Amino acid sequence: MSKNAMWLTLIFVAAVVGAFLGPSLASVLSPGTLLTLSVLLIGGIVIFCFWALSSNKSGAKADTAAIADARTMQAPAGKARIYVTRRGFVAALQGMNVTLDGTAKGQIKSGQMLMADVEPGQHRLHIATAKAKLAHPAEFDIDVGAGGVVVIGAMIEMGALKGSIKLERLDAAKAREDVRATKLVLWEVPPAAS
Repeated sequence: MSKNAMWLTLIFVAAVVGAFLGPSLASVLSPGTLLTLSVLLIGGIVIFCFWALSSNKSGAKADTAAIADARTMQAPAGKARIYVTRRGFVAALQGMNVTLDGTAKGQIKSGQMLMADVEPGQHRLHIATAKAKLAHPAEFDIDVGAGGVVVIGAMIEMGALKGSIKLERLDAAKAREDVRATKLVLWEVPPAAS
């Protein structure tokens, strides 16, 4: 059973247990106490959501020429091209901070991608959530030759108390699908030009 299926099962079981315990709890507590507990619970959830999203950045959207170039999935002459795409609904609004070779920095949320034209050779991705406490970071080494194109899919897999970032090198069909389905955002600190 995947972790996502496990969490959906636990949520379902909690809902069923809550449905059975709710009426008996309501009969024991006064309406004022129930109202106070409800406000505290909802307030706590809202505060947590604001805290979790407070480190998100709004990346600058690429212009139409850059988007058209990205969709070709072809590296410039003598260069290699690396994409980092993010799709899915788990923690979709939580920003992922992407660092390429320790210098280029950007942030993506679900439905977004970053693209870098780099020198052929070894490159390293480091990806962490904007709120580092929410998920374990991940690193990925990439070896790409001149004219090569690599697409890395990033996702968050939830755990009991803390998620984990999962990175995977996508095959050609999945890579093309992800590049076409996501919006290109610009790097906050662009990759070094050589």
